[in-house]
Amino acid sequence: MDATTSESPKPAPAEPGHKLLGSSDDPKTPLIICFHGSGESCEPSWSELARLLSAKYRVLLFERGPSNPKPLQATSELLHFLKTRVLPGPYILIAHSYGGSFARMFMHKTLENVAGAVLVETGQEGGLDPKIAAAQIRKEVLGDKPLSVIRGNSFLEKTKSLKSSEKMAVTEQQKATIAIQRQLLQASEEEDEKMKKAQLLLSKNSRYMHIPDCGHHVIRDRPVAVAEEVDWVLANLAVAKKPNWWHKLTIRLESMLR
Repeated sequence: MDATTSESPKPAPAEPGHKLLGSSDDPKTPLIICFHGSGESCEPSWSELARLLSAKYRVLLFERGPSNPKPLQATSELLHFLKTRVLPGPYILIAHSYGGSFARMFMHKTLENVAGAVLVETGQEGGLDPKIAAAQIRKEVLGDKPLSVIRGNSFLEKTKSLKSSEKMAVTEQQKATIAIQRQLLQASEEEDEKMKKAQLLLSKNSRYMHIPDCGHHVIRDRPVAVAEEVDWVLANLAVAKKPNWWHKLTIRLESMLR
């Protein structure tokens, strides 16, 4: 059954593990492809986000499976799947954590078919050839295509634990040890923020969201926030086709309204 003519968000027949959900009133609306993180699958972590998105868009939950292929192999398999199922671009990519390396490899292999992306808690995962990663940043490969970078708080539990230890510290040695731990934590947070924000350079039309009260699993724990960023990407597809002066004006006005 063609996903574009589906009457409900029930999964269409697909290869084992993959699920094609939802439909769209406009067959030209990009297909949303989801790239899960390491050591997990799209379900159940992505289930609520998929439900929200498939109510109005076509969504592909791409499962890499137990073989745990590297980005290049997985991308080849995904491109083959899209071809055999006749699911042409454009595509919107959503990636979480280690899934970011797969989304970036997908960009590398078929950039012309990528319309935009939402990168969630990515940037620190590795897995992508450093030369490819650096070239993508240097060239701003997405051009004016919309990109949203979402950062959670991977150190949320560590921060809570440290605050608890601070309250219980009595001796000067205990306090000194905690002070060192706090310095290390702060340095780690700053480096994490730096890596996340570096991804903004993939596009001239990018924006950054920080959710400080959510841990690493933003897809699972804040699906509404992620869905809103997908909406933003889709709403800004037209901006990529506007003249450069229009794009700069739009970005400036948006920043003034925040």
